[in-house]
Amino acid sequence: MQVKELLNLSYWIDENIINQQVSQKYQQLHAAMQQNVTARNNQPMQPFETQKDAVIDAIVDISVSGLTNEQERMLSKLEILQHIGSEGVTNLENLLFRNSLDIATATAEVGTIHGKLNQAIQKSDQLKANLASLVDVDEEGSDEGDQVIMRVHFQNDVSLNNLTDLKKLGNIWWEIGRGIAMAHDHAPEDIKIIGAQKGSIIIELAVIAAIATTTSTIILSALKVADRVLTIRKKAEEIKALKLGNQKFEAELEKEADKEKKEGLESITKEISVNLNINQNGDGEKLKVLEKSVKNLIEFVEKGGEVDFYSPEGGEGNQDIEQMKLNFTEIKKLEKRVLAIESEAHKAKEV
Repeated sequence: MQVKELLNLSYWIDENIINQQVSQKYQQLHAAMQQNVTARNNQPMQPFETQKDAVIDAIVDISVSGLTNEQERMLSKLEILQHIGSEGVTNLENLLFRNSLDIATATAEVGTIHGKLNQAIQKSDQLKANLASLVDVDEEGSDEGDQVIMRVHFQNDVSLNNLTDLKKLGNIWWEIGRGIAMAHDHAPEDIKIIGAQKGSIIIELAVIAAIATTTSTIILSALKVADRVLTIRKKAEEIKALKLGNQKFEAELEKEADKEKKEGLESITKEISVNLNINQNGDGEKLKVLEKSVKNLIEFVEKGGEVDFYSPEGGEGNQDIEQMKLNFTEIKKLEKRVLAIESEAHKAKEV
């Protein structure tokens, strides 16, 4: 994670956690519940509905859609992510009502959440105090309003381990960038490499917002296809687990999954070309390189690579940037859903 990115996350915590008094609301709920733990015999239970509702009101609308993947992962490490937004509401309601915990255990769990939030806030404040005087966040505003940073993670089955990998994956990303850039009447030289990081080799590319939006649209469309394909294959695995012996039906489902994937991926290029008014007859070269770009990008993501986006301050009002943010929000939701389906399918195979 970049230093500026980490500092901006601390500002996000200020705005969404500290200013919304999330930790204090959990503390008040814990105190109200604690009265029932320490109550003497025959004392009536004290209600804590008001305090519970206050916590939910404070956390339910907290959105991480504006954060990068790295910032979101850091928020999870700080143990904040699990206790905010819709996930936080679900976890709290499970704790209080659905998990059938006794009042003492539930109270202790709420107290633990409050303690973790306080620790996270302290760490965030320390980071901010140490970094704020050293980093000029406003420098990002000097970038043009339509510039977006596209962060490419070379990891898992598309990791960079040697020069051969570098040559192969570098060529693949040249084709990806060339195809999408040409679709917007730009050249691959217009995509600038502005930074690279160690770890699961991360390269940052500066691109116009339109290119980032098209890239995110391709990834989102591919995830939708993967969602449909995995759902079909999950049904096939469930039928196998039932041991009904209907191999013909199982084979038909697998065939349907393959067909869904093939037709779905083919439709992505068509959808993008229609959106960008690329004529199949008049823009044959554009269509050809775009098709290769789409294929390579989808394969990169399928093999575990990750593409993340963030825009500098001042991009508000730019329709491409707004669409990119919407796409990215949906990408995060679909990624979680696809991972859940894959996990369920894997469990079904083991049965």
